[in-house]
Amino acid sequence: MLRSLLFSFCLLLFALCLGCQSRNEATTEHEHEGTSVTLWTEKTELFMEYPALIAGQEAAFAVHLSDLKDFKPVTQGRVTCVFKNAGGSEVTVIAESPSYPGIFRPLVKFSEAGVYDMELRLEGQQVADIIHVPNVRVFADEAAIPHEEETATSEELITFLKEQQWKIDFRTEPAQTHKLSGSVKAVGEILPKAQWHAEVPALVNGVILADQNANLPSVGAWVQKGAVLAVISPPANTEAGLNNVRNEYLLAKAEFERAQRLFEKQAISQKRLDEAKLRFEAKRAGYEVIAQQVDFGNAAGDGGDTPHFHLKAPIAGIIEEIHFHLGETVETGKKLFTISNPKRVWLKANIPLALLARVKAATGASFKVEGYEQEFRVDQLNGKLISVGSIVDEKSRTVPALFELENPDNQLKVGMFAEVSVQTGDAVETLAIPASAIFDDSGTPVAYVHVEGEAFAKRVLQTGISDRGFTQILSGINEGERVVTIGGYQVRLASLSTSVPVGHGHEH
Repeated sequence: MLRSLLFSFCLLLFALCLGCQSRNEATTEHEHEGTSVTLWTEKTELFMEYPALIAGQEAAFAVHLSDLKDFKPVTQGRVTCVFKNAGGSEVTVIAESPSYPGIFRPLVKFSEAGVYDMELRLEGQQVADIIHVPNVRVFADEAAIPHEEETATSEELITFLKEQQWKIDFRTEPAQTHKLSGSVKAVGEILPKAQWHAEVPALVNGVILADQNANLPSVGAWVQKGAVLAVISPPANTEAGLNNVRNEYLLAKAEFERAQRLFEKQAISQKRLDEAKLRFEAKRAGYEVIAQQVDFGNAAGDGGDTPHFHLKAPIAGIIEEIHFHLGETVETGKKLFTISNPKRVWLKANIPLALLARVKAATGASFKVEGYEQEFRVDQLNGKLISVGSIVDEKSRTVPALFELENPDNQLKVGMFAEVSVQTGDAVETLAIPASAIFDDSGTPVAYVHVEGEAFAKRVLQTGISDRGFTQILSGINEGERVVTIGGYQVRLASLSTSVPVGHGHEH
């Protein structure tokens, strides 16, 4: 029994010793962890990992290269790495092609210790670039490698691997200074320009006969001002009235011309001539009003002298709607056509009453509408503020501000709702990031900063004014730090997961 207890105690002691040895080995290995480097140029992003470098020992570098045109992996080309130290020693290695999409693995062996500057040359049809990496340290032996203490950080990093970044739509941009103007947020709507929009009613009672409207314009057709839209055949009593107007005009015209001839012969007085002239001008005014719309000649070959009412376009534009059917009897005032010229439109922004004083000095506006990701700017559309309303809407407690602007390619449709930012002051130079980089985290604005190749940090932001798709950053991000502008939602999801995806293609 005693022998059995002694044997068990020895086994326990042996296991504890092994555990201590394993922990010591793990600690040593951790202290000798390799180095990672992350650099951005105008063309590429470099994320490079390598172990502690010892003279005389071969080391494998993992060089991750992303093409900044689309933030996808560099899939072809050759990488040449040239290392030089202050003593003139030089080492050159070449990786002829990536061993995995986006990852080159050059093997490097240094003959002497020292601090090297590295020049990485990427040559290929996809992208060509030169990247300088300073201070690559090579140690004489393992004993010369300093034991690095873990530094405490208040920032919890999110791991989002290169393989994950390359598989999605992903992009980062540096925080930079931009010229921004203060703005007021408002809900808006695209409206037709009043002078370029018309509802065309029937001006007489009548029938729109099919055989007299063979050339009826269709919805979507462009019509010129004065073009005949439809022919209306009025009832008999209307016909008589129209004929009477014409006949009275023709009679007054004949009497005036006769009076002129008699006056020239001194057969009548000036008073008689003036009376004839006044009657003629009065009848002509009434006749010309209907003469623009009425054809007094034969219609459709009916052989008679029947007047037909020609409904004409009051403006040039597109036929947006037709509100009748052929053969239908219409009454005076019935809406028959809707015509709109979409080349210029109005943007109506409903300004909250509490912010109205700021809008009176408005310098412009930007807006987004349904169906488009892009932001439109009033000044870029040759637009301007044309009025600020003087009546408060009782329900919404807003006042309308009206902008007029061009509508290239008819992108803006009448009736579209808009999210409007009305600029209210002079532009200021300030640190800003794209609005797409900012997320709402339970009411707090946050952004994801690309700290290094596969590490990101969530930053709580204090924001200021927004303008032209950028938001002022008062605190939370420093100039030059790169924020995720596309793919931030996936980084956010990665922060909630502790698992590493299957297929991770390189060592850490």
